[in-house]
Amino acid sequence: MENSLTKAFVMMKENKQVFKVSVLTKVCLFINVSEISLKLLNDKKFRKKYKVIQYDSLQSRITVTEYLKKFNISYIVLETSNINHLHKDLANEIVAARKKGVTVYDAHEFYEHINKRIPLVRLKADEYLVDDIFTIGQRQEKFNIKRFIDIIVSLLLVPFAIPLILFGFILIKLSSRGNVLFSQERIGKNSESFTIYKIRTMVSKHDGDFTTKNDSRVNHVGKFLRMTKIDELPQIWNILRGDMSLIGPRPERPHFVKVSNEENAMFDLRHLVKPGVTGWAQVNLPKATPKDNLEKLEYDLFYIKNYSLLFDLLIVFKTIKIVFTLNSN
Repeated sequence: MENSLTKAFVMMKENKQVFKVSVLTKVCLFINVSEISLKLLNDKKFRKKYKVIQYDSLQSRITVTEYLKKFNISYIVLETSNINHLHKDLANEIVAARKKGVTVYDAHEFYEHINKRIPLVRLKADEYLVDDIFTIGQRQEKFNIKRFIDIIVSLLLVPFAIPLILFGFILIKLSSRGNVLFSQERIGKNSESFTIYKIRTMVSKHDGDFTTKNDSRVNHVGKFLRMTKIDELPQIWNILRGDMSLIGPRPERPHFVKVSNEENAMFDLRHLVKPGVTGWAQVNLPKATPKDNLEKLEYDLFYIKNYSLLFDLLIVFKTIKIVFTLNSN
């Protein structure tokens, strides 16, 4: 296992204690490293911000207390997925560390704290590492007020949206042949299908695959409508109908949902809530490609687990920021 961890860890020889960090560097003591920790530690962004010490509770000759004395430990990250017991001495040391102000995380919690998404680990082709993943979204009552807000905000947007939609229709009609309104089957809450509506931004006939950067299927007017998000405005009707929410996981086509379910059994959990026009995955990965599907899913599940009105407000502000930022580049 040590060979596989060489690139992920700042290695420390117990007999030489070679470990130099700046005062501002946060040092993390990882106890009993396994798949969740590796998923985090293999991230280049994480390694730039944090220095890591690996501690094997079964083999290490140096105690946790000694590490705390020698280094300015900010976090202790305890991996529990690969152990079924904790020695009394180690437990006492972790409790002592807590009393000294050291923050202690379970590996799952630390991953969420750092990345703001839920860690999904596939151990084998037919086996997954799970924690509390199946309990997310069970308190559906907290989403009730979300529906009320969706209706109020959508009704307030209608007077502003209708002129912009008509403007978009005129631009499309003058610049290309075909219907101005685009409709397509998507999968929503509880995996039920619905028809989504947008202003058409592509050529009338295309293969229906994911859009790519500088996609030739998007016409010139369509690029403008996408850039300004005017093409998304007809989805206000989907929100009023109850098919969608203002904020939630992006609804996908049935074919892509089927493929994604085969790739990861947890994908269907994103259908515990209504899909949204924007969402946590969209604001964190605004230029996502199919290879980012797993990361997008982790963001979607984090949103469902941690949903609140303040969280929705944060996503709204981030969405506005991204629209202006991407348009200015």
